[in-house]
Amino acid sequence: MRDKPYCKAPWLGLYYEGTVGCRPCCEWKHASFSGNYEDYTESDYLKNFKQNMYNDEPEAGCIECTHNEKIGGHSRRKYYDKFEDIDFEQTGLKYIARMDFRAGNKCNMMCRMCGPQASSLLEEELIMTGEKPAGFQKHLDTSDVYGLDLSNCEEICILGGEPSIDLEIRKFMNHVADNYPHVRCVVTTNATNASKKWFDTLMKFCHGAGLQIILSVDAAGPTQDFQRKSNIKWNTIKKNLLKYREASFQNDGCEISIQLTCTSINMVTIDKWWDELVDLRIKLDPNQVWWPQGMAVSCIPPEVKEKSIAWLENWKIEYVPLAFNVCCRTAEFIDTDHQIYEAVSRLINILKDTEFEGIEKFIHHTNRYDKIRNENIIELDERFKVMMHER
Repeated sequence: MRDKPYCKAPWLGLYYEGTVGCRPCCEWKHASFSGNYEDYTESDYLKNFKQNMYNDEPEAGCIECTHNEKIGGHSRRKYYDKFEDIDFEQTGLKYIARMDFRAGNKCNMMCRMCGPQASSLLEEELIMTGEKPAGFQKHLDTSDVYGLDLSNCEEICILGGEPSIDLEIRKFMNHVADNYPHVRCVVTTNATNASKKWFDTLMKFCHGAGLQIILSVDAAGPTQDFQRKSNIKWNTIKKNLLKYREASFQNDGCEISIQLTCTSINMVTIDKWWDELVDLRIKLDPNQVWWPQGMAVSCIPPEVKEKSIAWLENWKIEYVPLAFNVCCRTAEFIDTDHQIYEAVSRLINILKDTEFEGIEKFIHHTNRYDKIRNENIIELDERFKVMMHER
């Protein structure tokens, strides 16, 4: 047995999801406790979670932190290492040090790598096709969040759906900003909305403990529109990204980055969209899809993946003068250019370190969505002929 648990999240973290329930961490990839916060703190679910962590038996759902640490990325597990003076025998939580909140699934996108628990449009699409969405409770009452004691909370992370169009999320954010000004806010948005009302809520945190805006954008142009289907297209999103960038320039307490999710689609077409995304000069934070498995990088055949790796390695060589030659850069982009260079290294590592697990799940997943949406992935890029076993 360890002198401290593998991860302290079960004692300090809360992920509260209105369509599912509670669990210690948003990075956790398996089932949540189906119920509200009060029931969760006394549940066998949490007790067993703690015991496994203390016995140095991380759950299979901890794969996100394990992989991110392997490729040199951020790890939620390491975030909790700094907290001391914890009674690991106590029930419930010592206090909420970090909270992730997803009020519901209201969203204006229907991404191919998402699910109905996080997208109302995907839920509607499933119902229209005769499928019954499973694995979540749409009407879980989360009103008890307003009674949570966040006195010792460092950070809240706001998720969707799409937070910028969810009035319940905005209400909670205003509640935290007004009553707990010491709490830093991390919000994930798909950049489809840059309205004044939304920005007014965000700026409350800029003037308080700080704000980090994570922009969920996976590509540019047709690949972005195909992977993240919406009535709001890339050209509008691009304009909004520049508005978010300007807000970060004008407010010292505001940080922004693009969270680029690597999939079996955008990593194939990367040579078509990469330059346009990088030209925005916004920091990039690559991660990858684990579920649905048909969207995972592990579905990309080696001969296809190797071409993407070679293209990125060549791009990285050509980017060196901009990333490291001060004469080539303006002051506001010095850190960003260097970070983009590092992000490319992480992308290459993701592609190299992910073993090929077969193409069948990609074909099944793609055929399913192509049929439902009357789309054809080969029209996006001819290279998908190989992956769809068409010649």
